[in-house]
Amino acid sequence: MEKNLFREVYKQVCGLALKDCPPSSLSGLLHGYLSVYLMVRVYPWLEDDYGSLWDIHDRIREIARVIQELLKDKDLPVDTRAGYVVDLMDAYLLYSDVKFLDTALDVAYEILIPKGSDKIVLPCRTPNICRLLCNCYYFTGEDEYGVLAKNLVTEALGISRKFSCEELGDWWRAICFYEDVVGVMELSLEEQIRLEEERVRLTTCVKQWKDEMIERFIEAPGKDLGALANVFKVLAKRNFYEYNELNGKIFH
Repeated sequence: MEKNLFREVYKQVCGLALKDCPPSSLSGLLHGYLSVYLMVRVYPWLEDDYGSLWDIHDRIREIARVIQELLKDKDLPVDTRAGYVVDLMDAYLLYSDVKFLDTALDVAYEILIPKGSDKIVLPCRTPNICRLLCNCYYFTGEDEYGVLAKNLVTEALGISRKFSCEELGDWWRAICFYEDVVGVMELSLEEQIRLEEERVRLTTCVKQWKDEMIERFIEAPGKDLGALANVFKVLAKRNFYEYNELNGKIFH
């Protein structure tokens, strides 16, 4: 059922004009297309269903350019801006346009280092800031970014039972991102044990939240482009994982 739903959702997002899409939908669209790109690159025969790598690649570049323009607005809420920076960095990892990375790093420094200072100051303690720190660590190799990201992960693990479903989903994404980029070994043994204990609970809760989001979308598809983008992102990743399982491959 999900595979058929994904094909239908994919047709819808491919038909969207980005000028008609609210900024809040761009991250979901970008990451959905990133998953589709990886899926087609690994399994070339899927081009028949999802289009050529070049077409998908071009769509990702188109979305990234819109995000790049949005970052020029310094009046955006800092957490929103941090999310756009991470999105642009994620797009750079595929598209390798150094202008994307330069723009993203410039704005990252604006967010994390107050004007006239040379010290990192966190403007808020959110999943987007955690992911931003992880990416800054990846691109610059400066340990301080990794340490600060670790601190945010530790805090989140300590209060994860108080999160709403949506907050839990956002933090779980940030925690997984931290594991992939910085590495779980940077956590203390106690923190690693806590993470492992929380893993099953968090994974189950997040899956349930995503399933409910998909059900709401099916019941009332409407014209909510934000919901469409988020469902696209979830289904694209699930489809990629499903193909990996069928073919005995492991990708993160």
